[in-house]
Amino acid sequence: MSRPIESFQDLLAPMDLATFERDHLDRAPAYIEGGAEKFRALMNWQILNRLLGMTTIWSTQSLKLVYDKEPVPPADYASPAPGRDGGQVLRPDPERVRRWLARGATLVANDIDQLTPELSTLARVMEEALGGKVQANLYLSSKKKQGFRVHYDTHDVFAIHCEGEKTWFVFEGRAEVPIAHPMFKTVPQEVHERQKGALWKEIRMKPGDLLYLPRGQYHYALADEGGCIHIALGVTYPIGLDVVSYLFERMVAEPIARHNLPRDQAALAERLAALGNRIAEVLRDERTLADMRRFMRDYRWPRGSYDLPELLDASQLRYRVTAGRLQLLTRNGQAALVDPLTRRALPVPPDLVLMTQWVLAQESFEQRAFDRAFALEPAEKRRKFLEDMEKMAILRPEV
Repeated sequence: MSRPIESFQDLLAPMDLATFERDHLDRAPAYIEGGAEKFRALMNWQILNRLLGMTTIWSTQSLKLVYDKEPVPPADYASPAPGRDGGQVLRPDPERVRRWLARGATLVANDIDQLTPELSTLARVMEEALGGKVQANLYLSSKKKQGFRVHYDTHDVFAIHCEGEKTWFVFEGRAEVPIAHPMFKTVPQEVHERQKGALWKEIRMKPGDLLYLPRGQYHYALADEGGCIHIALGVTYPIGLDVVSYLFERMVAEPIARHNLPRDQAALAERLAALGNRIAEVLRDERTLADMRRFMRDYRWPRGSYDLPELLDASQLRYRVTAGRLQLLTRNGQAALVDPLTRRALPVPPDLVLMTQWVLAQESFEQRAFDRAFALEPAEKRRKFLEDMEKMAILRPEV
């Protein structure tokens, strides 16, 4: 029986996490053999058929075809159709896509990591473990057709094999920390051929197998005669250029960065030196350290769930009390919410005084706690009270 991947260690098994981090992560390829059922819950022919059958979620940006190492022109497998967000898109035509697949074209389904709960969970646990952003593409190949020439990726790759068999050719050559920039995306093929180096290993991938390639590692793959599916999970991490982008926003507040550059050569050299000194000071301050730690901590894609139908249960709603300076005061038997600075007062009916006192005593609370505290009051009265407090900005729902 296939069990879900619920941790990064589940993905790596039987290799242990410590070994992977010590010997392979950002260092060297790793080939990990797994049982045939290891990834069956993540992807199989039935799941792929179901996803491809959701024709309106695909466009020629998210679903591509490659034949004999060359991209298939979108017009050869797609037609204009109304987009889900308005306007028109080029939508893959299932009949024409099937014809290309029958000839041995490679199908590439991009950004599938949020299309099923299992894939989303896998991407989330990888992001938590690695501190990077994870994006998944699916590759369907057949008929011993090579989809892509020898190349490297500008991100770490975790290739999980799901159906059929495919041979991977991994080379010793590795580009030095490439990134998704035209400098690395437009390297001529003859340069790749020269830099790939000697063959490191020829790997026969079967269902349940995992291949890790650090970014820049040269490789290509060749499918068997029968169809095969693998998912490539790409991981990108915070890099030094992210600090440069951060510095741009910080330096906007610095007058020295906003002044016109002097035209005189000596003055320009002096200005550049002064800018460098100020940038160095900004990089050393505590705010920068705290901001970059926060940036790295949050460096992942949003993967929230809606938790339905529990979300629709009003008792689950949580409120933050935002009364500020307001105080509940009683004078001559009449209660009122009073702002002590402006002395403005808002009368509180006698039957709502206890509810108001209870709310103002909290920092935040769940509606179920409020309902328990005033269970003897009619439900409609409790609901209207909370709505009125929200309208007066005394309460704010926490989403």
